[in-house]
Amino acid sequence: MIEIREVSKIFQDRKAVDGLSLTIHKGNIFGLLGSNGAGKTTLLKTIAGIYEPESGEVRIDGKPVFENPGSKGRIVFMPDFPYFFPQASIVQMADFYKAIYPGWSEERFKELGELFPLDPRRKLNRLSKGMRQQAAFWLGLSCMPDVLIMDEPLDGLDPVMRRQIKNVLFQEVAERGITVVISSHNLREIEDLCDHIGIMHGGALLIDKELDELKSDTHKVQVAFRDERHEHALTAKLPVLHREQRGSVFLYIVKGDRKRIEEYFRVYDPYVLDLLPLTLEEIFIYEMEGAGYDIAPILL
Repeated sequence: MIEIREVSKIFQDRKAVDGLSLTIHKGNIFGLLGSNGAGKTTLLKTIAGIYEPESGEVRIDGKPVFENPGSKGRIVFMPDFPYFFPQASIVQMADFYKAIYPGWSEERFKELGELFPLDPRRKLNRLSKGMRQQAAFWLGLSCMPDVLIMDEPLDGLDPVMRRQIKNVLFQEVAERGITVVISSHNLREIEDLCDHIGIMHGGALLIDKELDELKSDTHKVQVAFRDERHEHALTAKLPVLHREQRGSVFLYIVKGDRKRIEEYFRVYDPYVLDLLPLTLEEIFIYEMEGAGYDIAPILL
């Protein structure tokens, strides 16, 4: 279990992470979302023990992470652009990882070699971005980590390789119970992969919910009233994230219990009433609007 308690990280005079608390349970695939500059990468590096927080603490299974080799040896961090030693091959990097990760499995390294169509003796600096990403997965998963932290990990991969890697991650979680933390701007892939979602903005955590709960708690409502005065009376009673009007039809993004929301609207006997599902991308956009992020250019 990852425990983040009141963590703050400051760069010069800017708080990249501001008093953030979060618990990520063992075996979860946790998706971390947020606007540009929200503090996602800083938080990931703090969880991985790369950054020392100015205040607060990160613990894994009750043990601190920063400057704790025992905890760090259980964590693999994959940045958005993997770094390897200059002139190193995959085999040479494997020797390095083997020396610093106590859980390294030569058997797993050979198994994953069947999945990734890479020459292990080829210099990594001669590989494309997508091939370097594959190498990072190959090496990282061979370390047999308990915690896998990834920043834009599928960027640069073709659709077939994306699907293969997703399957491997599901297998790791199902068979070994590893904990995965992933940050990406590709919300459709986050929706495919993750069972729990956190949304950051301005260094703080706006939302921390299971994906199914988040989707069942936010609704798109299309309605046409018989009397538009009903619209003003009704919206005063509901937590509306977004409202717009298209002719005689109103569109609302509303948080709350679906049955209760539908009952509110039916009291006014509207001509049209539809409650529609939202994608994670839509939920993210409207939650960011509620946090003060300018989404007008997105909706035009």
